[in-house]
Amino acid sequence: MTRKRPDRDDGVVGLSTDEAVEAIADADPDRDPETVRSVLDHVTDDDGAVTQGGIDETVSDTSKMLATAETRAELARMELDDARAAAAGVEDVDLVRRRLERYESTLDDVETRVRELGVELQSVSSPDDDPDDVYESVLGLRRVASNAQTVQQRADELQMDVEEFQTWLTTPDQRRSALEEDVDAVAQALENIEVTDDSDADDWVDAVLRADLVGLLVADVRAELEDHRALNEWSDAGDWLGEIEDRLDSIESQAAETRDDLDAVANPAWRDRHGDRIDAFAETLESVDPPVPWGEIRSELDRARSLDEDYPASS
Repeated sequence: MTRKRPDRDDGVVGLSTDEAVEAIADADPDRDPETVRSVLDHVTDDDGAVTQGGIDETVSDTSKMLATAETRAELARMELDDARAAAAGVEDVDLVRRRLERYESTLDDVETRVRELGVELQSVSSPDDDPDDVYESVLGLRRVASNAQTVQQRADELQMDVEEFQTWLTTPDQRRSALEEDVDAVAQALENIEVTDDSDADDWVDAVLRADLVGLLVADVRAELEDHRALNEWSDAGDWLGEIEDRLDSIESQAAETRDDLDAVANPAWRDRHGDRIDAFAETLESVDPPVPWGEIRSELDRARSLDEDYPASS
C-alpha cells in the first residue's frame, strides 16, 4: 500500500524518511541531507516513517540518561560529604584542603551542568510538527543525551577519586606508600639523566635542564612533609618521615654531583652557545614555590630544550 504523503504544511510526522529529509533540507538549505537523515534515524519506525512515537521514545530515553547523570552526581555529593566528615580535624591541612576544594569545584561544575541539561531537555521535548521544530528537537535531544553521558562519566570518576582519597586519608600505610612512590619517581628522573661520548649539544642541554629540574621535584615533595607529619599525629601513625627526608637529601646531593659531571664533560662551545638558556631556565625554577604548577613547568622545559627556538623568548 502506498503511503499518502501529507501536505508539507502539516509537518513531517508520518512522512517517509526521504520526504522528511527533503522537507527539512528545503526549510534550511544550509542543512546537509545526509546529516538530516542520520538525525531522523532516531525517530523513524521500521516502515521508514518519521513517527510521533519515535520522538516520544527519544525524549524518554534522553530523560533517563539525564536522570542517571543526576543520580551519579548525587552519589558523588554523598561521597564528598563522607570525605569531609572523615577529614574532621585535619581539613585545614594543605594536602587535605586542596583536594577537598578541587573535588568541590568539580562537583559544582557537574551539578551545574546537570541543571543546564535539564533546562535544555525541557526546551526540545515537545516540538511542533514542523520541519524546523522536529529536526532541531531531535538534534537537541541527541546533544543532551551525549552531554548527559559525559556528565555521568565525570561524576563517576569524581566519586572514585573521592573514595580513593578517603582510603588514602584514613590509611597511614597507603599515605606512606604513595609518598615513597613520589620519591621513587624523583630518584628515577635523576637516574635517567645521561650523556655519552656520542651526545651532542641537544643531548647535553636536555640533560642539564633535567638535572636542574630535579631540585624542584625534591622541593615539591619536601613541601608536603609537614602535612604528612600532621596527618600522622592525627591518626597516631608514628613518625616515619625521617627516612623520606634522608632519601630526599641523598637525591639532592646526587643531583648536584650529576650537574657537576655534566659541566665537566661539556664542549666549551656548548656552554658558550647555550649558557644563557640554561641560566634562564634555572631562574624560572627558582621563582616557583610549591605546590608546583607542573603543567606550566613542563611547557617551560619543552621551550628551553628546543634549541631552534629563542629562550627565553625575545621581548
